[in-house]
Amino acid sequence: MPTTTPIGAGRSLPRLEDAELLTGRGRFVDDRNLPDQVCAVILRSTVAHARIISVDTTQAQAAPGVLGVFTGQDLAAARLGPIPCMVTVDSTDGAAMIAPPRPALALDAVRHVGDGVAMVVAETADLARDAVEMIDVAYQDQPSVTDVASAVSPEAPRVWPLATGNVAFDWEMGDADAVAAAFQAAAQVCRMRVVNNRIAICPIEPRGALGRYDADSGRYTLYTPTQGVFAVRRALAERVLSIPPDRLRVVTDEVGGSFGMKIMAYPEQALVLFAAKALGRPVKWTAERGESFLSDNHGRDHVSEVALALDGDGRFMALRVDTLANLGAYLSATSPVTVTSGHTQLLGHSYCIPAIHARVRGVFTNVAPVDAYRGAGVPEAVYLLERLIDKAARDSRRDRIELRRRNLVPADTMPYRSAAGLTYDAGDFPAAMDRALKAADWAGFPTRRAASARRGLRRGIGLACYLHATGGGDTDTCRVAARPDRTVLVICGTQSAGQGHRTAFAQLVAERLGLPLERVRVVQGDSTALAAGGGTGGSSSMSIGARVVLRAADAMLERAGALAAERMEAAVADIAYEAGTFRVVGTDRTVGLFDLADAAQPGVPGCVGEACFDGDKRTFPYGTHI
Repeated sequence: MPTTTPIGAGRSLPRLEDAELLTGRGRFVDDRNLPDQVCAVILRSTVAHARIISVDTTQAQAAPGVLGVFTGQDLAAARLGPIPCMVTVDSTDGAAMIAPPRPALALDAVRHVGDGVAMVVAETADLARDAVEMIDVAYQDQPSVTDVASAVSPEAPRVWPLATGNVAFDWEMGDADAVAAAFQAAAQVCRMRVVNNRIAICPIEPRGALGRYDADSGRYTLYTPTQGVFAVRRALAERVLSIPPDRLRVVTDEVGGSFGMKIMAYPEQALVLFAAKALGRPVKWTAERGESFLSDNHGRDHVSEVALALDGDGRFMALRVDTLANLGAYLSATSPVTVTSGHTQLLGHSYCIPAIHARVRGVFTNVAPVDAYRGAGVPEAVYLLERLIDKAARDSRRDRIELRRRNLVPADTMPYRSAAGLTYDAGDFPAAMDRALKAADWAGFPTRRAASARRGLRRGIGLACYLHATGGGDTDTCRVAARPDRTVLVICGTQSAGQGHRTAFAQLVAERLGLPLERVRVVQGDSTALAAGGGTGGSSSMSIGARVVLRAADAMLERAGALAAERMEAAVADIAYEAGTFRVVGTDRTVGLFDLADAAQPGVPGCVGEACFDGDKRTFPYGTHI
């Protein structure tokens, strides 16, 4: 059996990534430059909603250094597909989701400030910026709506003609009859209107893309920051470029923050690939910060009418939620799921709530698209319920701590299935709250408040429990190989954006193989390195990705053990492994793991193991904030 070593999981040590990152040697997409590379700049709409009457690019085409100016009409003529939404959420009555096409550059109309209208490619970014200012766009202004609550009124302007009331789908979950009965019998009903405001995500590294096309092979290469190269490759290859996935290589180097907004494909990634083929030269685009505010996916933007039913003893009976979820002008890759099941799966939170019903209307508005961000709907659910509980306590003159304690799921009921449909495998929610209360000296707060008041200052205190669901139905793949250079190569389908995957995965593999940490090298971010991969999202890198890494390490050991048995002319059952060495049990015959790697023959599988994960493996981290 593999042995554990001091360098394994659980030991705190300097991250393997940090030396390069802290000394400026990390490579991000903007650090990549290719021979004969040229630069792209996007002309973006300055109005929220307008018909495009004409786009005059004559002066821009003749500007110094300009190689090409492209509009939506050019993309349509080349049959470039729209940027896809990768999921479907139909309405409760069976009506299909309204899913308008999202061209990489606007065709007949612009639908939000920042919508792409034209792209200039020039020898330098400065020359391209100068030329962009020469493009003359004639707009016919149309009425616009940017507020989600206003967008569903009968008088609101239509973002898309087919979307009645600007609603893309009207979706429900839970038991409406049980909730109605509970509210009818309730001793107390607490109601609120809860707003989760729109958020500009703003990672330290803006989005960027560098595209290359090889005319001889007909293959594309895209360098771009992602949360997983495979999802971006699939969307662009299959839905935009209409090519087999193996004709598009997607490479991600370091990623300077993501938080959900770099999971999906964006118009600019398709544009640089299109331009690279059209011009026969690599094309690079890097967003400016102001441009990012207008064109990146945003987060949140819900307005919810919520109600909580309680009995005479203050126990929760039912929860009702009616949410208007702002989708923006277009459906992003996963936004329909983010605002529906992502938002409602944890409405039960860490409390016993016997009946739950939720309605979510996905609504189009004339603003940038919304998609996954920091929990993908779960923080919105936690926020609305914690707000409700505080109000219910005030309305009934109950202590807000005691009201929570009375309704938190007890540890002895685990595993606990919530009315929202998830089964929590383990947890002691009351204990977490009690530890937080003690650490924050909740009981001593009145004294601290009085002392502040004597100094003319105001002091407040707030509390919120939280619960998250990580993992989910992710898929992932990993390959582990012992190499002749006496290192172990770990190729992951996940993608780090600052989390330290290289350190964590290297610790796990070093521990499993009993090898020094410096012998393990973790790589990620190249769609040609694996057949598939799940990427990073839903806090799944350890619950899903780490499992796959360990399974691949075990598969490599199993393969190497078979090679060792063959080499030493012994039965596989008689082979033991420890710290890089295979031994025939009861003898002094040994062979090293890396000696087997050295002897691998071309075309014959060597010390390589691969593993996949496909399934639902959730964990439920929880806690209390004060």
